[in-house]
Amino acid sequence: MEEDEDADDGAMLYRVHYDDGDKEWLDLLHRKFKRVPQKALRLKVGSRVSVYDEEEDKFFPGTVTKIQPESNKPHRVKYDDQDRNKEWLNLAVHPFLDIEKPSHAAPDATVNSNTLKKRKKEFMKEDPNSYKTRKNGHALRVEESRRRPTVKEEQEEEGLKTKQATTACHEACGICNAVAKRPRATQCHHIFCKRCITFNEEYKKTSRCPLCPQVAGSAEGLVKYEPDHVSFKPVEALDRTTAEVVHSYSSAAVASRAVSVPPASIITACQSKRRDDREVHGYYWRFQGCTDRILRVGEGVKDGVAIEQVDLNTGKVIEVFASGRKAHEKTGVGRVVIRRVLERRGKANGGGFFWRYQGETHGPWPDPEPVCKTAVEQLDFETGDMLKSFASLADAKRAMGMKPNSGHIRDVCDGNGRATAGSFFWRWKGSDAQPNHMMGVHKVIQIRKGKCGEVVKEFRTSRDAQAYFGYQCCWSKLCRYARDKEFAMGHHWRYRMLREKATAQEEVLGKRLSIRQPAGSEFEWLEGKINAFNSQAGKFEILYDSGETIHCRLEDIQYKWKNDSGQKPVEQLDLKTGQVLASFQSLSEASASLDPPCHPTRIAAVCHGRVRAAHGFFWRFQGSSNQPRKIKGRRKIEQLCLKTGRVLGTFDTITAAGKAVGITTPGISYCCNGRNSSKSAGGFGWRFSNEDEDH
Repeated sequence: MEEDEDADDGAMLYRVHYDDGDKEWLDLLHRKFKRVPQKALRLKVGSRVSVYDEEEDKFFPGTVTKIQPESNKPHRVKYDDQDRNKEWLNLAVHPFLDIEKPSHAAPDATVNSNTLKKRKKEFMKEDPNSYKTRKNGHALRVEESRRRPTVKEEQEEEGLKTKQATTACHEACGICNAVAKRPRATQCHHIFCKRCITFNEEYKKTSRCPLCPQVAGSAEGLVKYEPDHVSFKPVEALDRTTAEVVHSYSSAAVASRAVSVPPASIITACQSKRRDDREVHGYYWRFQGCTDRILRVGEGVKDGVAIEQVDLNTGKVIEVFASGRKAHEKTGVGRVVIRRVLERRGKANGGGFFWRYQGETHGPWPDPEPVCKTAVEQLDFETGDMLKSFASLADAKRAMGMKPNSGHIRDVCDGNGRATAGSFFWRWKGSDAQPNHMMGVHKVIQIRKGKCGEVVKEFRTSRDAQAYFGYQCCWSKLCRYARDKEFAMGHHWRYRMLREKATAQEEVLGKRLSIRQPAGSEFEWLEGKINAFNSQAGKFEILYDSGETIHCRLEDIQYKWKNDSGQKPVEQLDLKTGQVLASFQSLSEASASLDPPCHPTRIAAVCHGRVRAAHGFFWRFQGSSNQPRKIKGRRKIEQLCLKTGRVLGTFDTITAAGKAVGITTPGISYCCNGRNSSKSAGGFGWRFSNEDEDH
């Protein structure tokens, strides 16, 4: 008991420590109380006590096994619970209860606790003859909100909650098969009575679920009945073809017994956002009341799923399209981007709009956090001065106008063989890296015994040096030794230049360009080639194709670079015979000769071997010996019924099959080649015919 004289009305307050662990400040002048001998003085070896644990808010029965009066903690208590170690305590100040004999099922601590609560309640009664009571005419107000409820009240409240939970939950226990009393859900989402799972022998020994091999969790980790918890939520099974509700179950545990599937798999399917992941045991699954629409099998390919174009700011539907292809054709937004938003991957912004299937009610979601949140710094490559700092790679790429999937800045920061990105040097914030001007210069590595001594050995590459020293360190370290002229591994390292890095003026020598002519000239543009550079005057010598030569600075003229490959002569060949039909001086001339003209890049793709033909002809650069590739025997395509597997039709090509059914060819190709686990396209199965193999 402690004293406090700082009361508002000048009264002396005492802090009382109750035996049940509670504490309170009281004015004992106006309270009934009587002195009682301290319980700890009556204790002896063998006395039975129930010690209060403040952290767990429980009483633990035990026996006093030793008493040392001269010690600060004179009482050694051995608990009945074997999981708790022996403990030295000062029971003169530590809350405890007297018990006569151990009781494993229901200790007498509850009775003694009730007695203590009753004693405390009587202690808090006011003396009706006190001065304050007579003066105020009513009892001294006590903050009832701070008073802990009695054990009886707690038991009544717990019993009421248990009754409500038992009444609301009608799930069957997985052990006794009766309606679960005080239902508990395990980590694997099976439901049991609290008593059944607690006293189950297998659960006691291994903490595993009695119905499946998964770990059920500790007794404290069992989930009480809550209607909003996923283990107790009703689930629905949907038909894969019609997407209609076939079965409804009160929980995943009930559904698991009906379809012989672990309830965890059903819960995972209900929580998934992708259609393929929602399929379990031949059904699609979702929580009852879920508004997200699940597509039927083949619906996205054959009929086209209605797609809504939604304004990102207002959330209003702008337009509804019959399919993703129609949305792409009218808005110009890529089909891959639209599909990404429909599948809820990445950002909700798809080409400036939000996209969702018709019937879905969800709106745009916040942008996901950047994968790399490390700040980066932008430096001038020539001087090494820091220009700007960005919070993340995404911000840096956005500021430089790079694509989101570009890895150039990351490569520079990590030192992965790239000197610059966007003509700047980049590094992670906090790094002291500087631009590497040695990159791109032809050089060899030299090692010397002395700093200015003779060269011991010369290596063409750092990997040769790494092999010479028996792979003692990484080759990148050897590059750093040579660049910084360090002494390492018993040698002095440095580079020897074979050829200096070309200057910006040297790099443009020999390139072709088109120069805009002054107004009033006969030709608007004239083509030519850069012949030389005069370093004293700072001007380039440009030779026009007409033979005229001019000297000027590039910044003083309006020009555009010409692609060298576009000026190579090309030949037009017959696809079947391989005979040369015509020759052209450039790709542009060849494309202009066709009716209708095609883009020069299509002809260039054939010349480089990426495409078989363009505009019905084979093309090659003059001097090349390439010939048209012969068409191998094509396999026919068979159209199958999904239910019976019967062949409904046969087509010569995938394109012909797609046109006949009215779907895109990639879906049929994926089915035939088994890509992406595709099983159907347009509501049909597809496969290659085996007729050609038989013949």
